[in-house]
Amino acid sequence: KIVTGPNRSQYAHWKRTAYLRTSNTTYARTCSMSQTLAASTASSLAAMNFAMAKMPMFHSIPMQYPLPMVIGHRGAKDIAPENTIAAMRAAKAVGTTCVEVDVMLTKDGVPVIHHDNTVDRCTTGAGRLQDLNWAELRELDVGSHFCPDFKDERIPSLKEMVEVCWALGLDLNIEIKHSNDDAALVPTEEERLREVELATVTCTTLLSLDADPERVFLSSFSIAALEVAQAMLPHFRRSYLVSVIPSNWETTVLRLGCVSLNFNASKSSKEEIEACARTGVPLYAYTVNDPARAAKLIRWGLAGVFSDVPHLVRRHLWREGIDLKQGLQGLRRSNSSLSCSPTGSPQSALPFLQTVPAL
Repeated sequence: KIVTGPNRSQYAHWKRTAYLRTSNTTYARTCSMSQTLAASTASSLAAMNFAMAKMPMFHSIPMQYPLPMVIGHRGAKDIAPENTIAAMRAAKAVGTTCVEVDVMLTKDGVPVIHHDNTVDRCTTGAGRLQDLNWAELRELDVGSHFCPDFKDERIPSLKEMVEVCWALGLDLNIEIKHSNDDAALVPTEEERLREVELATVTCTTLLSLDADPERVFLSSFSIAALEVAQAMLPHFRRSYLVSVIPSNWETTVLRLGCVSLNFNASKSSKEEIEACARTGVPLYAYTVNDPARAAKLIRWGLAGVFSDVPHLVRRHLWREGIDLKQGLQGLRRSNSSLSCSPTGSPQSALPFLQTVPAL
């Protein structure tokens, strides 16, 4: 069946999973029951429904790994300036299939791609991003701090980033940024409202672009932002971001309908990771730049990692015999990146940028 128009995204989500959550305790099957099930007795149906209501969400939803195994952190930020179009082109050039970026809101309400609350570290400007208008941000050079070759690189808007990643064939993880400087702190009411506004604008932008839920997914440390995304884009995958894994993480993941828990790899022990993996919830760790460490984490039960050097991690996992195609993205598309065989030096990837046309 071919579906076009405004229902295309919803249909894609329907295809991806046979179950949809309809309340906190019950689930409805989206496909019709078989004749065998229809002929079963009323008592058997009652027992089955009771069991389904008691099963955790991740045991009820027949999902494989919901995200790719290796995700480029802010593009390929060891090769090009982070969160820029150049970083996305670099990630594509060295064989990455999925990238992660951060979205924030300017003073005049434009969603842009930037990580820090201030622009001091990565640009020629200074001050808090939320105090600058879009026109002011566009004047800042975000490439020179990294390398003179990237002089005049600019901060992209969310719209530009989605369109570029689509053109490059990259899947895109958009992190809706938290408002305070420390994600571990409980936000003030003012900060929470800013997070709600950012999430609302982000979701509205994705809807206006008719973004594909098979190619774009969301994550956040902010509970308020994830609640907005759950309400506005229920058919998009969402991930719950944490630094230190909290005791109630599984309840939060279930309540927000998230497909994974993403956490700081340096703040969790082997025992903690293995215990979380036994729940069946897919786990992803950031930021893992040691390829051997990435392989160890995956053997402990992780579904994948975020890395500044995704090409090096991918190559090492391949050499270790770890299947890079376990994620839904790997199953959907052929993965030709391994044939590129990028060398170990991050600088050696720069010539490959010429193979990807400017957009």
